Order: sequence, then structure tokens, then C-alpha cells
Amino acid sequence: MKRVGLIDNLQDIPTFIGTKFETASAAEVMKATGGNTGNVAFVHAARKILGNPITRIGWGWTPSVVRERVDHLVICCANQLGKHADLGSWADRLEQFDLPVTLLGLGAQSDTLNVAPEIPAGTVRFLQLVKRLNRSSETNIAVRGTFTQDVLLGHEVPSLAIGCPSLHISPVRDLGASIVATQQRREVQRVAVAAGNPWHGPSASLERVLVDIVDAYQGEYIIQHPESMLQFAFGEVDAISPQAKARFLEVYGQRFGFEELLEWYRRYAGIYVDPATWLRALRRFDLAIGPRYHGVALAIQAGRPGCVITIDSRTEELCLGTAVKHMRMTEAAGLGADELVARAAWSGDDAERFDQARLVKAVEYTHFLQANELQPSEHLQCNARLT
Repeated sequence: MKRVGLIDNLQDIPTFIGTKFETASAAEVMKATGGNTGNVAFVHAARKILGNPITRIGWGWTPSVVRERVDHLVICCANQLGKHADLGSWADRLEQFDLPVTLLGLGAQSDTLNVAPEIPAGTVRFLQLVKRLNRSSETNIAVRGTFTQDVLLGHEVPSLAIGCPSLHISPVRDLGASIVATQQRREVQRVAVAAGNPWHGPSASLERVLVDIVDAYQGEYIIQHPESMLQFAFGEVDAISPQAKARFLEVYGQRFGFEELLEWYRRYAGIYVDPATWLRALRRFDLAIGPRYHGVALAIQAGRPGCVITIDSRTEELCLGTAVKHMRMTEAAGLGADELVARAAWSGDDAERFDQARLVKAVEYTHFLQANELQPSEHLQCNARLT
């Protein structure tokens, strides 16, 4: 069986948790998690779907050492297709490693699904190199959805649109049906909120109603990004810039002064860097809602109904590709806490669409890995109902 070298955008998370997290600053948490704690979700998922022996590889490793220890590289990707990310340095290192490579979960980022993002020259070079390092007769790039697939085709790079690996974390085969059954047995009393980003202009006003949901439904305001939100959660008063202070007070409305907002964050903000702990914590709630795809997707994998409020092409493509329940920001605008919570509940049709899509994607991921001479895990094959 091939030895896989897994490349992700995280630090060594188990070591970080064991030696640093309890006293880490907001900046250190962001550095450890690649700038967004949601990254730990799909890296965890990638490990669950791969059946090969895995060694975590860093971009800075000596090429001869990499070739000595592994036979095939798998890169856990995110929304790296866009003008915000130039992957030229990745191309340089891949060329030096000179090993077969497979990409998982690559996504394009744009304001809407109607506008293709600008791709830097370094990223185009990286994609062409990945294409050249393909050792199979099929594509070696798994992308989140058809939008990203079309973006890559514009650069003559083939890919397979099979969603995010995080769809396959749970071992429950009929997960959607199980979620609806659980929902029918209990009243919605507690809601987990996948908090957004006060700096994102089009969706910033959403944070006010998300705060209302936390207050009305014994909730938790789970933060993934940016650093300034973690600074509020950690009470790092001296680190909060005057610009951040002014922006947060503007976004959260007249309800809070600075000290009151800090106190609210202290009481209700949650930050998770360990996916297993995050999944366990989400089982305390009856429902999850918010604009963070992975924050909601993890709740679904924990067996709870969830609804993503999509704010850009990245979140919408992920939801469409995985049949995760969602509503656009334009639909959510103007709705109050109770209305949003009511709309987030799952119907039987929501569950059926989700389970069908999840089965299809599990089968497609299994075939994709096999085509790339990788071993799908028993866990993934069980979700694909092949074992």
C-alpha cells in the first residue's frame, strides 16, 4: 500500500493542543489553524477517508527526505483559487518533491457564482504542474463543486466535482433521516451559531440577529475567523486595534458599549481547534445556523440539523455540492431570530436530498481515490455502502 504524505495548512494540531492552546493568543491560534479554525474540519475528514499509512509533510521539508518517507502526496486544499492566493511557492516545492500528487477539496472564491475569479500566474503554474504529476488516467484534482470545476476548465485543467471530504465524517449512513428523527423528538431550545465576520461588508449586519439567536436560545457564538473576533473572545484588550473597536461597535449596533461587548464575547464565544471536541460540543445543541459552512457542516456530522446562510460563491457552492440546507443572505435579510431558527429546521425532503447526495459523493470519492492509486478507508466505503 502506498505511503501517503499529507500536506495541510495547519500546524501540528495535536502538539499545539498539548503544549500551547490553553495559553495561546488569538494570533497564535490563527497561525496554528491556517487563519481559520474551520480548516481543522476538512483535514480531519481527509484523514478519515484515506486508508493509506499517512505521514504529515511540511512544505519546508527536504525533498530527498520526503521521497524517502512517502510515495504519494495528498494536499488538503481550501478556497485557494482566487486573486487572494498565489500558489507559486507550492509549485516550486512540488517540482522539487517530484512525486505523484492528488488534491482534495479545492475551491474557487468569488462574490457570486456568476463571476469567475482572477487566478494569479503562480497558481496557474501550480495547477499545470499538478496536472503533469498525475500518474492516473483520470483527474487527480477533487473540487468542491461545478463552479470550481468550470474555473479550472477555463485553464485546461480537468477536475472532479465531488464536494468537501467533511461530508463524510459521520459513520451514520442515513445521517439526514437520523437528523430529522432526532429533531422530531425534541423542541429547539439551544442553538449553535457559526459566527460570521464583522469585516465582511455585505453580511456584517447579520451578526446582530445571530447575537439575538445566541441570547434567545441558550446558544454559543462559535468563531472561526478573523483574528480580531478571537481577540474579543480572549479579552485581549491591548491587542484590539482602534479600527477593530470602532468596526465592532458599529456592526453590533447600539446594544453594546465596548466593555459590554467584551463581556458578551467572554460569556458566549467558543473557539475549537480540535475537531473531535468540536463535534462533541455541538451535540449539546438542537440546531446550528450561520454563514460559516464548516461550522454548520460539523453540526450536521454531529447529528444535528443545520442551515448555512450563504454569503458568497464559496459557501453557496459547498452547500449545492453537498445538499446541505442553506439560504442566501438576501433571503435571511430582515428576518428575526425566531424566523431564522424556524427556517433552519429540516424537512423530510431536506433529509432525503442530503442522504442521496452524501451517498453519491461517497461513491465518487471512493472511485476517485482508487483511480489515483490510493486506498479509500473502510469508513468511507461504509458510507458508500460498499462494505
